[in-house]
Amino acid sequence: MQQVSSSGNLKRVLSPAAQMSDNDDSDIVANKKGTLPMIPPTFNLDRRTRTFKEKYIDPNVGLILLVVSYFFSSSMVVSTKVLETDPGSETKIQPLQILAVRMSITYLGCLLYMYINRNTIPDVPFGERSVRKWLILRGCMGFFSVFGTYFSLMYLSISDSTLIMFLEPSLIIVMAWLFLNERIQRMEIVGCVVSLIGVVLIVRPPFLFGPATFDPDSDQSVESRNPRERLLATLVAVWGTVGMGSVYIIIRHIGDRAHAIMNVSYFSLVTFVVSIVGILVIPSMRFQIPHTWKEWILFANLGVSGFYHQFLLTLGIQRERAGRGSLITYTLLVYALFWDIFLYHHFPPLWSWCGMFLIVGSTVYVVKMKMDDAEQDGTGEALEMTRMTSS
Repeated sequence: MQQVSSSGNLKRVLSPAAQMSDNDDSDIVANKKGTLPMIPPTFNLDRRTRTFKEKYIDPNVGLILLVVSYFFSSSMVVSTKVLETDPGSETKIQPLQILAVRMSITYLGCLLYMYINRNTIPDVPFGERSVRKWLILRGCMGFFSVFGTYFSLMYLSISDSTLIMFLEPSLIIVMAWLFLNERIQRMEIVGCVVSLIGVVLIVRPPFLFGPATFDPDSDQSVESRNPRERLLATLVAVWGTVGMGSVYIIIRHIGDRAHAIMNVSYFSLVTFVVSIVGILVIPSMRFQIPHTWKEWILFANLGVSGFYHQFLLTLGIQRERAGRGSLITYTLLVYALFWDIFLYHHFPPLWSWCGMFLIVGSTVYVVKMKMDDAEQDGTGEALEMTRMTSS
């Protein structure tokens, strides 16, 4: 603000805020005559933040939820791998026990969340009666999915086990053609075959590749040297991918008829019950108590990460289009490679890289084809091709 003095000179009168900034010469820029100082415009942080949120955050909330969800998933995978194969541990923890402990913690978290927010979550704790059968089916398929992953981690590296999950889009194509009478294109069949070839390169059966060669100094806790164990782990992991595809389709079918936390609670409850029954019925199984603080921390991480993974995953699926959501699943592979290299100092062999290229390449091609077909048909989504892990 400017004011004229009795001598006719132009005198500057500053507000208290401007007087504080006047101490810094850089805050005031004078004109060439030095008589009319100019104050630069104020930086509106709130407006910039709001603009950034509206432009970048709000349209991609679903994608952000999925990325964070998959980080928690990778954290669970690492904890499981260590519990099952840690050479420094006296006893190896079995997959069913890991699932039982993880799902008990996750289900308690679900119950606590539902009862705290029971005013906004209808029909606590079992959901609407008309969708309960679908929620139970979602839990059963989720068990097969997560068990396939946990079992394969005993004999495969983290990256190889994760890679097999990317067979899901190809398997869904075949399942939709067999059971839903949906059309299947020739290039989709080619993509399925190429993906299976990629799995063969990961397994490396001796009758095709000859006797397996491993570094004698390598840590066998990273991956098994026994071809039969690797084959068994691969078959169980492939069966798990069938459960993954089923879980996604069921969640989409349920839609907003059940709250996101309701999906998580049924998955954790059903998996917990099946795991406990398996431990009690199978003669070779017995419940083992963790012996060290390290094991207790890993078990706790399984439960906490499992809760947040499932909750954020379901929210992300409900908020994001299938086509875009399917691309975010490849962050799982990035996380898996990071853990293999950072924790185990294990760099995947050349054959695994070739298998990775074939599986990921064919999956991206098939997903892109289905997205283009969906846009031409006006559906906007290719639900069959999305890959949303339930582990």
